[in-house]
Amino acid sequence: MAVASTVLYMIFHVMCHELRLIFREPRFWIPFLFPPVILVASQGIAVSRYGVQIMEGMEGYMMLLLGCLMAPMGAPLASDSFAGERERNSLELLQLSPVKPSEIFWGKFLAVLPFSLAFALAVQAFYWVGHPDVGSTVCLCAMLCAVASCFLINSFSLVLSLRAKTVRAATQGTLFLVIPLLLMVQFTYEILLKSVGVAAGVLLGSFLVGVVTVAISLRKFTSL
Repeated sequence: MAVASTVLYMIFHVMCHELRLIFREPRFWIPFLFPPVILVASQGIAVSRYGVQIMEGMEGYMMLLLGCLMAPMGAPLASDSFAGERERNSLELLQLSPVKPSEIFWGKFLAVLPFSLAFALAVQAFYWVGHPDVGSTVCLCAMLCAVASCFLINSFSLVLSLRAKTVRAATQGTLFLVIPLLLMVQFTYEILLKSVGVAAGVLLGSFLVGVVTVAISLRKFTSL
């Protein structure tokens, strides 16, 4: 019990350290602010130009798109987690610290994940407030898919951050994750929003894939 509490304390300590570094860099917030503003503005332009009827039945799609689009926005934070340490020549010093590599890894992962999750759910909640005609089932499905996207994208971003030599290379690599994500939303949104069971299945699948990805990343980090 004492060992477990010590491990959790060290993970929490690393996570707090990473959060302090993130809040010192306001430029990291920029990717979270522009996408929802652009999407909402484009929706307003479409409604004003073509009428309200063009958006009828598409509120659920927009809500899903807003949430899922926030998932890759955490990529700059994940890319800086390890590639940034390597770029600053501090990765080796970090591994020589008394903190275990696994505790460092989980601390960094838990520091990055809440940002995309919080922004995705907050944007969807604000959208739901502005569009109360969106059903609760559709809203829940959209939020579950957003959580799934955040967990999956951030876990893959950590893999790229471990393998890349620079933050720029890691960030550019994560941009390719946006394409399949947008295609999935575009072509399967009707299925994803159909029932909570389907959305929960997507969340479970992404969680399992993410766990495997994180395990591979952890093995890579501990073997450096």
